[in-house]
Amino acid sequence: MLEQLLQDYLQHLKLERGLSANTVSSYDRDIREFLFFAAIKDPGKLQTSSINRYLDSLNKAGRKPATIARKISSLKRFFQYLRDNGVIKENPAAPLSAPRIVRYHPHYLSPSEIGSILNAIDTSTDMGKRDRAIIELLYGSGLRISELINLKIGDIEFEAGFIRVIGKGDKERLVPLGEYARRAVENYLDRRSRHKACAKSNTLFINKIGDALSRVSLWRLVKAAALRGGIVKRVTPHTFRHSFATHMLEGGADLRIVQEMLGHADISTTQIYTTIDRDYIIAEHKKYHPRELARPDDD
Repeated sequence: MLEQLLQDYLQHLKLERGLSANTVSSYDRDIREFLFFAAIKDPGKLQTSSINRYLDSLNKAGRKPATIARKISSLKRFFQYLRDNGVIKENPAAPLSAPRIVRYHPHYLSPSEIGSILNAIDTSTDMGKRDRAIIELLYGSGLRISELINLKIGDIEFEAGFIRVIGKGDKERLVPLGEYARRAVENYLDRRSRHKACAKSNTLFINKIGDALSRVSLWRLVKAAALRGGIVKRVTPHTFRHSFATHMLEGGADLRIVQEMLGHADISTTQIYTTIDRDYIIAEHKKYHPRELARPDDD
């Protein structure tokens, strides 16, 4: 029974959610590892305590906090799927809280800093509309420099809300197109269509004479926008990709979903944005250590 339920779930991830084979395989491994540990036959009888024992075994085995957080996410999603489909009454993984993780990268911007950069762009000009669209896409979709400058107009699926991106190794992936980015690109294209020099090019972002932007010009554009926004730290086009990943993970996004959006072949690359929070370590020590659980006698 469980095998069929798992297969149905994996098909759901692949066909309905459109996840890649690698991502679906990761879910499969995580869930199977737990099912083997718990040795259950009827998912309706599974208790939260069984999952806690499993997580405790991972801790004792020295598994990384980010890995444990990922596995908790996998179990939560699987059992929620079973609940939504009437297989079980309650999600036994719902009460679990993953290790709180500090998301970091040495070069990333806060949401307010990104807002300052965007707000400082003069969108009354043609180049301002273009620059706004560029930065909205870099941050909103986490694109690499090469991916952005090689975008074609036809790669933007406005109705579906996705961008078709050709990443490293000529691998194609679909990246969400956020509402702010969509509006910025539409405004840019509306202005762009009025210039005869632009009609010959299918490249999305072009310069004043209709040629595709170079990497150097993109770097200069971003640096100038950051300075106008009052940001004194070093900002590059890649900074917005780092910021995208960091903010997505801070908001609770599944590590594997962020991996998909970034186009990372290996999840360990995505995990550079995670590290255990010291406050969480202290809280867990107080929560579980016998000496912390016992109230000390007054001297």
